[in-house]
Amino acid sequence: MEKFKSAVILAGGKSTRMGFDKQLLELEGRKITEELIAKLKGRFSDVMVSSPTPQLYDPGQVRVIQDIYQESGPLAGIHAALLQAQSQWVFVTACDMPYLELAYLDFMMERLQEGSYAVCVTEREGGLEPFHAFYSRSALPALEDCLARGRRSVNSFIREINALIIPEAEAAPLLPGWRAFLNLNTPEEYQKYRREGRGSS
Repeated sequence: MEKFKSAVILAGGKSTRMGFDKQLLELEGRKITEELIAKLKGRFSDVMVSSPTPQLYDPGQVRVIQDIYQESGPLAGIHAALLQAQSQWVFVTACDMPYLELAYLDFMMERLQEGSYAVCVTEREGGLEPFHAFYSRSALPALEDCLARGRRSVNSFIREINALIIPEAEAAPLLPGWRAFLNLNTPEEYQKYRREGRGSS
Protein backbone atom coordinates (compact mmCIF):
# COMPACT_ATOMS: atom_id res chain seq x y z
CA MET A 1 0.00 0.00 0.00
CA GLU A 2 1.27 3.47 -0.88
CA LYS A 3 2.11 5.85 1.95
CA PHE A 4 0.50 9.13 0.84
CA LYS A 5 -2.26 8.81 -1.72
CA SER A 6 -5.56 9.56 0.03
CA ALA A 7 -7.21 12.71 1.36
CA VAL A 8 -10.67 13.39 2.74
CA ILE A 9 -12.88 16.43 3.18
CA LEU A 10 -15.21 16.00 6.15
CA ALA A 11 -18.62 17.35 5.18
CA GLY A 12 -21.08 15.62 7.44
CA GLY A 13 -21.68 18.24 10.13
CA LYS A 14 -25.07 19.67 11.06
CA SER A 15 -24.07 23.31 10.32
CA THR A 16 -26.28 24.48 13.20
CA ARG A 17 -24.55 27.81 13.81
CA MET A 18 -24.22 28.61 10.12
CA GLY A 19 -27.92 28.10 9.48
CA PHE A 20 -27.47 26.22 6.20
CA ASP A 21 -25.45 23.27 4.91
CA LYS A 22 -21.78 24.26 4.97
CA GLN A 23 -21.19 22.07 1.93
CA LEU A 24 -22.83 24.93 0.01
CA LEU A 25 -20.35 27.60 1.15
CA GLU A 26 -18.88 29.40 -1.83
CA LEU A 27 -16.63 32.22 -2.91
CA GLU A 28 -16.92 34.05 -6.23
CA GLY A 29 -19.45 31.55 -7.52
CA ARG A 30 -17.48 28.41 -6.75
CA LYS A 31 -18.13 26.08 -3.83
CA ILE A 32 -15.34 25.85 -1.29
CA THR A 33 -15.58 22.05 -1.53
CA GLU A 34 -14.91 22.23 -5.28
CA GLU A 35 -11.87 24.40 -4.66
CA LEU A 36 -10.57 22.01 -1.99
CA ILE A 37 -11.07 18.98 -4.24
CA ALA A 38 -9.14 20.64 -7.05
CA LYS A 39 -6.24 21.63 -4.80
CA LEU A 40 -6.07 18.24 -3.08
CA LYS A 41 -5.90 16.50 -6.45
CA GLY A 42 -2.61 18.30 -6.97
CA ARG A 43 -1.13 16.20 -4.16
CA PHE A 44 -3.35 13.12 -3.84
CA SER A 45 -4.74 10.79 -6.48
CA ASP A 46 -7.46 9.47 -4.15
CA VAL A 47 -9.67 12.31 -2.89
CA MET A 48 -12.77 11.50 -0.84
CA VAL A 49 -15.61 13.51 0.67
CA SER A 50 -17.30 12.18 3.78
CA SER A 51 -20.89 13.34 3.30
CA PRO A 52 -24.46 12.13 3.89
CA THR A 53 -25.52 13.88 0.66
CA PRO A 54 -23.59 12.30 -2.24
CA GLN A 55 -25.92 13.96 -4.77
CA LEU A 56 -24.00 17.22 -4.19
CA TYR A 57 -20.89 15.78 -5.85
CA ASP A 58 -19.81 14.58 -9.26
CA PRO A 59 -18.84 10.89 -8.89
CA GLY A 60 -16.40 11.37 -11.73
CA GLN A 61 -14.49 13.93 -9.69
CA VAL A 62 -14.46 12.56 -6.15
CA ARG A 63 -15.32 9.49 -4.09
CA VAL A 64 -18.14 10.12 -1.61
CA ILE A 65 -18.07 7.97 1.51
CA GLN A 66 -20.43 7.74 4.45
CA ASP A 67 -20.01 7.11 8.16
CA ILE A 68 -20.46 3.66 9.63
CA TYR A 69 -20.93 5.12 13.11
CA GLN A 70 -23.86 7.49 12.66
CA GLU A 71 -24.30 10.68 14.70
CA SER A 72 -20.75 10.39 16.01
CA GLY A 73 -19.23 13.58 14.66
CA PRO A 74 -15.96 14.08 12.80
CA LEU A 75 -14.29 11.11 14.49
CA ALA A 76 -16.69 8.88 12.56
CA GLY A 77 -15.76 10.64 9.33
CA ILE A 78 -12.07 10.04 9.98
CA HIS A 79 -12.85 6.39 10.72
CA ALA A 80 -14.76 5.96 7.45
CA ALA A 81 -11.95 7.62 5.50
CA LEU A 82 -9.30 5.35 7.00
CA LEU A 83 -11.38 2.28 6.18
CA GLN A 84 -11.81 3.43 2.56
CA ALA A 85 -8.30 4.84 2.05
CA GLN A 86 -6.02 3.63 -0.71
CA SER A 87 -2.89 4.56 1.26
CA GLN A 88 -1.43 4.22 4.73
CA TRP A 89 -2.00 7.89 5.52
CA VAL A 90 -5.03 10.09 4.94
CA PHE A 91 -4.87 13.87 4.92
CA VAL A 92 -7.96 15.23 6.70
CA THR A 93 -9.58 18.64 6.28
CA ALA A 94 -13.16 19.93 6.46
CA CYS A 95 -15.59 21.58 4.07
CA ASP A 96 -15.65 24.78 6.15
CA MET A 97 -11.85 25.19 6.11
CA PRO A 98 -11.19 27.12 2.89
CA TYR A 99 -7.41 27.39 3.06
CA LEU A 100 -4.92 24.66 2.21
CA GLU A 101 -1.28 25.41 2.94
CA LEU A 102 0.39 23.05 0.48
CA ALA A 103 3.93 23.85 1.64
CA TYR A 104 2.99 22.88 5.17
CA LEU A 105 1.22 19.77 3.95
CA ASP A 106 4.44 18.73 2.22
CA PHE A 107 6.41 19.51 5.39
CA MET A 108 4.14 17.23 7.43
CA MET A 109 4.65 14.39 4.96
CA GLU A 110 8.42 14.84 5.21
CA ARG A 111 8.26 14.73 9.01
CA LEU A 112 6.20 11.54 8.92
CA GLN A 113 9.02 9.78 7.07
CA GLU A 114 11.14 10.11 10.21
CA GLY A 115 9.29 7.70 12.50
CA SER A 116 6.27 5.50 13.14
CA TYR A 117 3.19 7.44 14.17
CA ALA A 118 -0.60 7.12 14.12
CA VAL A 119 -1.39 10.80 13.55
CA CYS A 120 0.33 14.08 12.74
CA VAL A 121 -1.20 17.30 14.05
CA THR A 122 -0.11 20.83 14.92
CA GLU A 123 -0.02 22.41 18.35
CA ARG A 124 -1.18 26.01 18.65
CA GLU A 125 -1.82 28.14 21.72
CA GLY A 126 -1.59 25.08 23.94
CA GLY A 127 -4.17 23.09 22.00
CA LEU A 128 -4.18 20.66 19.09
CA GLU A 129 -5.46 21.32 15.58
CA PRO A 130 -7.15 18.03 14.60
CA PHE A 131 -7.74 19.02 10.96
CA HIS A 132 -5.33 20.00 8.19
CA ALA A 133 -3.70 16.88 9.64
CA PHE A 134 -2.72 13.33 8.77
CA TYR A 135 -4.18 10.11 10.20
CA SER A 136 -2.79 6.60 9.69
CA ARG A 137 -4.69 3.39 9.12
CA SER A 138 -2.72 2.05 12.08
CA ALA A 139 -5.01 4.19 14.25
CA LEU A 140 -8.11 2.21 13.22
CA PRO A 141 -8.25 -0.24 16.16
CA ALA A 142 -8.01 2.56 18.74
CA LEU A 143 -10.46 4.66 16.74
CA GLU A 144 -13.03 1.88 16.53
CA ASP A 145 -12.67 1.28 20.26
CA CYS A 146 -13.41 4.95 20.98
CA LEU A 147 -16.45 5.03 18.72
CA ALA A 148 -17.82 1.73 20.03
CA ARG A 149 -17.71 3.21 23.54
CA GLY A 150 -19.50 6.34 22.42
CA ARG A 151 -16.48 8.63 22.71
CA ARG A 152 -16.51 11.38 20.10
CA SER A 153 -13.72 13.82 20.97
CA VAL A 154 -11.06 13.94 18.27
CA ASN A 155 -8.59 15.75 20.52
CA SER A 156 -8.98 13.21 23.32
CA PHE A 157 -8.37 10.42 20.85
CA ILE A 158 -5.20 12.11 19.56
CA ARG A 159 -3.88 12.46 23.10
CA GLU A 160 -4.21 8.70 23.61
CA ILE A 161 -2.29 7.47 20.57
CA ASN A 162 1.23 7.79 19.20
CA ALA A 163 1.02 11.28 17.73
CA LEU A 164 3.59 13.42 15.98
CA ILE A 165 2.72 16.85 17.35
CA ILE A 166 4.43 19.66 15.47
CA PRO A 167 5.22 22.51 17.89
CA GLU A 168 3.79 25.96 17.24
CA ALA A 169 7.21 27.55 16.78
CA GLU A 170 8.17 24.99 14.14
CA ALA A 171 4.89 25.31 12.24
CA ALA A 172 4.48 29.09 12.30
CA PRO A 173 6.88 29.98 9.45
CA LEU A 174 4.88 27.80 7.06
CA LEU A 175 1.44 28.92 8.22
CA PRO A 176 0.84 32.62 7.49
CA GLY A 177 -1.77 33.95 9.87
CA TRP A 178 -2.63 30.37 10.87
CA ARG A 179 -5.27 30.55 8.15
CA ALA A 180 -4.96 26.81 7.46
CA PHE A 181 -6.97 26.29 10.64
CA LEU A 182 -9.65 28.87 9.89
CA ASN A 183 -13.07 27.29 9.91
CA LEU A 184 -16.27 29.07 9.00
CA ASN A 185 -18.85 28.36 11.69
CA THR A 186 -21.13 31.40 11.63
CA PRO A 187 -22.67 33.71 9.01
CA GLU A 188 -20.44 36.50 10.36
CA GLU A 189 -17.27 34.47 9.80
CA TYR A 190 -18.47 33.51 6.32
CA GLN A 191 -19.22 37.10 5.34
CA LYS A 192 -15.81 38.25 6.61
CA TYR A 193 -14.14 35.54 4.52
CA ARG A 194 -16.12 36.56 1.42
CA ARG A 195 -15.20 40.23 1.91
CA GLU A 196 -11.51 39.41 2.15
CA GLY A 197 -11.61 37.18 -0.91
CA ARG A 198 -9.65 34.11 -1.79
CA GLY A 199 -6.28 35.85 -1.72
CA SER A 200 -3.45 33.35 -2.14
CA SER A 201 -5.40 30.37 -0.84
